[in-house]
Amino acid sequence: MPRHVTGLLAVTVGACGNSSVPSPFGSRDAGADVVAQMDAADAAPPGTDADAAIDPTLGGPCIDDEQCDDGIDCTFDRCDEAFARCRVVPDDTLCFDEVFCNGLEICNPMLGCRPGGPVPCSDENTCTIDACVEADKTCSHGPRDVDGDGDADWNCNGGGDCNDTNPSVSSTGVEVCNNAVDDDCDGTTDESDCQAPEHDTCLDPLEISGDGLFQLDTLAAKQDLAATCAGTGGNWRDVVAALLVSGGSPIDVDIVATTSSGNLALAGATLCGDAATEIGCASGFARATGGRVSRLRLRQLSAANYPLYVFTDVGQTVGLSADFRPASSKPSNETCGSAKAITPGVQEVVELIDADADVPSECTDLVGDLVYQFTLTAPQDVEVFATSLDGNGLPSISLRTPACADSGDEITCQTSNAVGLFARALPPATYFVAVSATAPTNVGVVVELSPPTVAPPDETCDGSPPIVPNTSIVVTLDGHADNASLGCRVGARDAAYELVLTERTDVLLVQSLSDGDTGAISLATLPCASEDDVLTCGTSSRSPNRAAVHDVAPGSYRVVAESLRASPVTVTALTRPAGPPLFVAFADTCTEAIDIPLEGGFFQGNTANSSADYDAGCDLGGQPAGGARDQMLRLSLTEQKRVVFDMKGSVYNTLLNVRAGPSCPGDELVQSCAAGFVPDKSYLDVTLDPGEYFVQIDGYQGDSGPWQLEVFITDP
Repeated sequence: MPRHVTGLLAVTVGACGNSSVPSPFGSRDAGADVVAQMDAADAAPPGTDADAAIDPTLGGPCIDDEQCDDGIDCTFDRCDEAFARCRVVPDDTLCFDEVFCNGLEICNPMLGCRPGGPVPCSDENTCTIDACVEADKTCSHGPRDVDGDGDADWNCNGGGDCNDTNPSVSSTGVEVCNNAVDDDCDGTTDESDCQAPEHDTCLDPLEISGDGLFQLDTLAAKQDLAATCAGTGGNWRDVVAALLVSGGSPIDVDIVATTSSGNLALAGATLCGDAATEIGCASGFARATGGRVSRLRLRQLSAANYPLYVFTDVGQTVGLSADFRPASSKPSNETCGSAKAITPGVQEVVELIDADADVPSECTDLVGDLVYQFTLTAPQDVEVFATSLDGNGLPSISLRTPACADSGDEITCQTSNAVGLFARALPPATYFVAVSATAPTNVGVVVELSPPTVAPPDETCDGSPPIVPNTSIVVTLDGHADNASLGCRVGARDAAYELVLTERTDVLLVQSLSDGDTGAISLATLPCASEDDVLTCGTSSRSPNRAAVHDVAPGSYRVVAESLRASPVTVTALTRPAGPPLFVAFADTCTEAIDIPLEGGFFQGNTANSSADYDAGCDLGGQPAGGARDQMLRLSLTEQKRVVFDMKGSVYNTLLNVRAGPSCPGDELVQSCAAGFVPDKSYLDVTLDPGEYFVQIDGYQGDSGPWQLEVFITDP
């Protein structure tokens, strides 16, 4: 039997066999066992029982592919005509759930998809706290700071915290007077430069009698007070202000607090220190411009002094703004039934402070919503624009049908710093706009009406124009609506194209984005109407955005491109004949490099057991000779080709480098080194002349681990 990289594939046969070999991300020794078995089998004639014993991907006899279907969705099942035997190979990518930190799911050829182990993030350094960060799809290794006060334990290099179990004690803190504690870790207590907390109790409030900007410092404060929306224990502390409301008519006081980090809360009361007299409490939210924000509107206050509590769980300066204004009641347009009229073409300023969440939406509505309505007397195109007027929160806008109240009544929605919703040719009726945000903020909302327009041919999945495989097209999304409800990117404008596959095919969708945009790219089956129709989907604010799927059956599919900003995007549907995953067992140097077939392929490997052999120009500076652990592939071309390399789905911070041979390791090509310290990992799209090339699978800043690589080779 000829030796081929396919023989190193992980794992087993379902209905066609019951042997097993380790996962592609298993040990190097396991791969060596497979290689040794194949070496011993070179003399065995094809099609014998010895083949199945040595190559666990071989099963029972067959004459066509239909006889090899094992009923397991994640296996690649084919009749290998060279052996007249079924060949069944697991494809772990068909099991991936898009959650990074729970590890890579695996395909068990007998049972189907099974959970993988969590991503191992330990760096074996007791002076770091290791964590998996889902948002960045990477591991973090922060200084050992058990109490979270920003100062590492003084037993570790760079740390100065003499009590890492008490967040009020650190070398970056201040000495608090008269508490017999070494608060600043200088070896003495209550020294002469100690500070007494200012405005820490009801006896010493910061007096606020009118509009203005103020500062309160919680650095040396303790937790003396309680409120329904504030935390307790740990590092929580509070300071006090007094709102001095003079005689005359009742007034409102609008308070906005901001911090650079940590948690935050505001509370008002009528009697300082008495929790039972609380008249308002507002938790903190992530501020759109960074840090935290909390906003509290105390309404219809009569003449008196009102305590205002400011809570943080990090000692820091809190910015406070106060706005004394005429008394008001909470907005009454809380629901569809009480919606307020909005005049098209005129900006409506919506204050999102203490609204309730009444209207269900697919978009974010953390601070509740207020509802507005407008009426069309003839068919019209409708656009809704919204921006935050203070930058504290991202507006979240929902355009709704005349029924309005239920989740199925949403036409479209969007959460963004600059919302732009579009609906085409809405018939005469009354429509609704629900306004919310990610944090308390003032939102400017404008509804614009225009004569109805005709939909472009690529606006829906019905009758979509074709997209030619391996050819890039520019998609103009201005004037498109949000029609495809595929769940990939809510609220984005979209366009759909028909992709026809004539054989079982691997597909990689690539979407290039405009600066500042967020895009989505999906491959879906007809009717292309819900998440159930999606075969693969990728969303990103980094370009290029990618999504891959393997072993797609012949048929007609839809490529759906989406843009949050309705900006132009470039879309490519790369295709290759479907094939099993190829496991790279060793390939530690170029002399052991694994050949890339001329049709490309999907490769998996693990650099953790390799050595560091070759440097790379796009690595972080100051790395040791050889850089990180690496593995090598080889590509030989007889004519000029466009070659796309995509490492999305790899577990660690990757580095991908294409080098021109034939000498080993070859010369690094211009713009052919890609560092993958971002969630989507390394990506290269290069045009290569005829010749021999080495593809270096490496790690950024010394990182290593399980990797995967899609290779698509097309005409330039």
